[in-house]
Amino acid sequence: MKHPAPLLFALALLLLPALASAADIERPDLARLFAAQGLDGCFAVETGDGPASGMVRVNPERCARAFRPHSTFKILNALTAFETGAAPDPTRTMQWDGREREFPAWNRDLTLAEAFRVSAVWYFVELGRRNGRKALAETMRRLDYGTADASGSEQFWIDGPLRVSADQQVRALGLLARGGGGFAPRSLAMLRQVMFLDKGAGPDGEWRLYGKTGLALAKTDAEPVVGWFVGWVERPGRVIPFALNVSQAGDPGAPLTPAQVAARLDISKALLRELGVISK
Repeated sequence: MKHPAPLLFALALLLLPALASAADIERPDLARLFAAQGLDGCFAVETGDGPASGMVRVNPERCARAFRPHSTFKILNALTAFETGAAPDPTRTMQWDGREREFPAWNRDLTLAEAFRVSAVWYFVELGRRNGRKALAETMRRLDYGTADASGSEQFWIDGPLRVSADQQVRALGLLARGGGGFAPRSLAMLRQVMFLDKGAGPDGEWRLYGKTGLALAKTDAEPVVGWFVGWVERPGRVIPFALNVSQAGDPGAPLTPAQVAARLDISKALLRELGVISK
């Protein structure tokens, strides 16, 4: 009988890349990108492709801390609307109620795609009404999204009990982007349409960036003011979900400055470039 060692060794060599990709890695050196903007923050991104993959994290303690999702929840609200038919497609227009709000871009009739782009709260409050709390909670449950709690006010993702961590955002978005959760392919295709932000050429072909920001406009309780940017990158044969959140360094209850608000996307892209996810 032949000794099994050569076969076992060969199998180990085949498994090594998968095991390496599944390792969790901490990158404290990349915290400099937050500090340069006067921010405390965290970033989590999957290292492999699939539910067994590990993560690269900047500030893993904060990545595990749950906050309100703020406008990043519009991803799930829009997806639910595509599923329920509350919005049959991204061109569904809602009539503005005539009430002047803080952002001029909100003060008009909007399609879902436009409302998503300018993060119009009034549109998604109405969309949430049409979806219903049960359907929104079911979407969260299917994605294992944080506390999956749809109770509270009609803008519960801003001032209610719902909480989600950066780690949980990554896992949920990875499942969603890979077609998990049992959502209709058409719904996922329309969601990609409204979430698309950027693309570029990489060594293995084109990469495409999808995402959504979120921001606490005012402090509602003892929690810090939090800004989010979450999403995923698609490369040939791969989906790479990520999540970033930030607060004012030294004064987490203070609002972010306009430059810090803009920095959410800039820092995320810089981190994705540093990690080789998108091209420089």
